[in-house]
Amino acid sequence: MWGYDHRPAAFIECPFTTQHCQHLMSPGNTAQVTSSEFSSAQLCITPEGAKTKDRLYLKTSSYCGRRAMVNNIFCRKISRTWLQTKSNPPHPRVFTESRIKNNSTLGYLIYRWIICLLWISIIFCSLFNYGSSIPSKNPYTWPIYLTNWDLVIGTIQSILGVILVTKRWTLQENNPDSNVFNNIKYGKLEKLYYILYTITCTLAVGVTVSYWAAVYDSKIHTVDPLNIMQHVCNSLLVLMDVFIGSIPLKFRHFWWCLVLIMFYLTFSIIYYAAGGLDKNGFHYIYKILDWKKPGITILIALGGMLFLVIVHCLLSYFTILLNRICKSDMKYMEESPSASNEQTQKSKDVEIV
Repeated sequence: MWGYDHRPAAFIECPFTTQHCQHLMSPGNTAQVTSSEFSSAQLCITPEGAKTKDRLYLKTSSYCGRRAMVNNIFCRKISRTWLQTKSNPPHPRVFTESRIKNNSTLGYLIYRWIICLLWISIIFCSLFNYGSSIPSKNPYTWPIYLTNWDLVIGTIQSILGVILVTKRWTLQENNPDSNVFNNIKYGKLEKLYYILYTITCTLAVGVTVSYWAAVYDSKIHTVDPLNIMQHVCNSLLVLMDVFIGSIPLKFRHFWWCLVLIMFYLTFSIIYYAAGGLDKNGFHYIYKILDWKKPGITILIALGGMLFLVIVHCLLSYFTILLNRICKSDMKYMEESPSASNEQTQKSKDVEIV
């Protein structure tokens, strides 16, 4: 006869005969039986019950094992994504190409120049108050507003984008028969452009939403062309860039914009402590950022930072979807040149062996 030891897929031979097991399980002899003999005898007397319990145990342990394995893989993936010391930079081609083309075209070059001129026009109108129905009472307060910080960063990154695309297009035109990709590198200019572009995308949307949701007051502000340019067109330019351009936004870079916000909050505290006034003469920059009420202001600041993280994650996910739809077969979208070279070298080594 065979009995079951309650371990997955493990069977042991019962050391007793059926008659001996029945004798051991009789009421008169139960007290003289050891625990191991009692368990073995009980398994022999009720094999069906033991089999049922073993099947249930095996199913449960198998389910728990698969679930634990999936959780382990998921946790390892998260740890590799978020806790790795250094991430692979994007391929330098993504800074100079549109999402639907594999090279830098004249149309994309013209597009980048138009975007750059629009950013410059907005910041020019903002500096000299063109398009506003209300005269500027104190033009010297222009640098204290987060909206204008966003305009400055957006203008700088658009100028860098024009420089990179113009350089790439000129290189292609002067060397039509050569492989220009070998001369494209992820240098300091590309790094600076990538950082400023990522910050602009998150900050522009955050500024637009927060202004119309929490800052705008019909008693003080007016919906004039300048206000639309500062708090609507900035986000439209960013979203247009995200849709047409091929620059990836990564989840792990959410803190880049938060660093800028921390600098701005520090500046607002110093400005308040120094007795600074806004353009209307109030002792704060924004009404929701009034340091006379530090508790409420800190909560609002933390909520705003959390909102920026959410905006960044949504934009990052949107770029991932666009990459899969438009260029699902283009590996350079998320791969650095060094990573591609290493992978090619490994494949060659394997073929040689």
